Amino acid sequence: MKTKFNNKFEEKLILGTLKIQKLLIYRIIQRTLLLIFPFALFGSFIKVIQTVIIGKEGFLTDVFPNLSNDFIYLQIDNIATVLYNLSLGWVSVIAVFGAAKYTAKHFNRDDQLAGITAMSSLLIIDYTYSKVQAVSFHPQILGLRGLLFAFFLGIFVGWIFKKTSRPIPDHVTHFGVSSVTERSFISAKPIIICLLLAMVFSILVNVTYYAEAPGNYINALASEYNSKSPLSQLIKTFIFSIYTLVMSFFGWSGTYSPNGTEKMDVLSNINLYYALDKHTAWNAPNPFTSSSLYHAFATFGGTGATLGLIIAILIIGKDNDYQTVAKLAIFPSLFNIGSALMAGIPVFFNVIFFIPYILAPVADMAMAALAIQLHLMPPSVYPVPIGTPGPLIAFIGTNGSWQALIFSIIAIIISTLIYIPFVKMAIKIKGYDNLSIEEGGLNA
Repeated sequence: MKTKFNNKFEEKLILGTLKIQKLLIYRIIQRTLLLIFPFALFGSFIKVIQTVIIGKEGFLTDVFPNLSNDFIYLQIDNIATVLYNLSLGWVSVIAVFGAAKYTAKHFNRDDQLAGITAMSSLLIIDYTYSKVQAVSFHPQILGLRGLLFAFFLGIFVGWIFKKTSRPIPDHVTHFGVSSVTERSFISAKPIIICLLLAMVFSILVNVTYYAEAPGNYINALASEYNSKSPLSQLIKTFIFSIYTLVMSFFGWSGTYSPNGTEKMDVLSNINLYYALDKHTAWNAPNPFTSSSLYHAFATFGGTGATLGLIIAILIIGKDNDYQTVAKLAIFPSLFNIGSALMAGIPVFFNVIFFIPYILAPVADMAMAALAIQLHLMPPSVYPVPIGTPGPLIAFIGTNGSWQALIFSIIAIIISTLIYIPFVKMAIKIKGYDNLSIEEGGLNA
């Protein structure tokens, strides 16, 4: 491979990424992400309708309180909820199917039965034992925040198929009752093993509440640990923001939501009471909270400040695939719903985008913290409607501070400038992608 690198850092990052792309697990994850992209894209648009247009706490209904009629709202909301639950809200079920299918196919095992077995295993594990509802699941694990678990479960099921079944003979691949029966007998052992293991794990999950306990513990720590020291507030907000970014990059649940739907912490409530009493956000007692830094400046386009990535692709991205995904994803990303972009590029698990995915929002937060500390703008203290376009969050959260709007525009520029060199490297790597597939060994 001969190519020209601009500097040593670019050379090491590109060559290191190409080596990682040769790994079987990496190729499986990347192909699975492309499989779920249409569902993530469709679910993103439905989510915009839910949160922005018809949501009673959404942006448009807050601006136009008489926008929706109750009866019409309920009907549209019911339809949107079903569509969302079976697209973006169901995306981990599709992902576990793809991961198991591609793993089994690589080892010449029955990929279709492996995928179906993985889906059944995930639903068994995620099933919630309830006397109230006949059928219920942990919704987060089935959605986008359960991707990490779905990938590993799917790969594990594919590995079980490899270890406990024999390769599918060529004559069995043809359609016919005898072929289907033989395939079933060949794969019966791994199917039974996987379903039994899923049942055992499901019992452990429901008895220990393991599915929710880690996230609940971290969230409680983030909301209950409070300090009057601005430096402590700043450190705490940055720590939990970085934790959220890292976990979100790997398809798992973080502390903060890109739409700011989690409960306001004590410090944010104190700021709100101060603003209501003084009729101003200036000199709020707790300047560095998740509301004033993370939600106001680090979530443009969704987690990872990915609006900057979209703009960078539209400016310098010469790759047709990147351009297409960016254009399709720009509308939901304006409302901080970045799932389509995350799956379509893909950004999830993409080594080349890990640095800007963390660096861009952290740089935006650092810029905002400096501006607040120097009294160049007030902190965001007022509640912001769900689905508010990213650049307007700080503006609304400060009750219309033009300074906050200016710094929001600066944050978008910073994010875009950070993403641009990595987009260039990603396009350069994509040019060698076919070579990586050949060397990496994932069967088509």
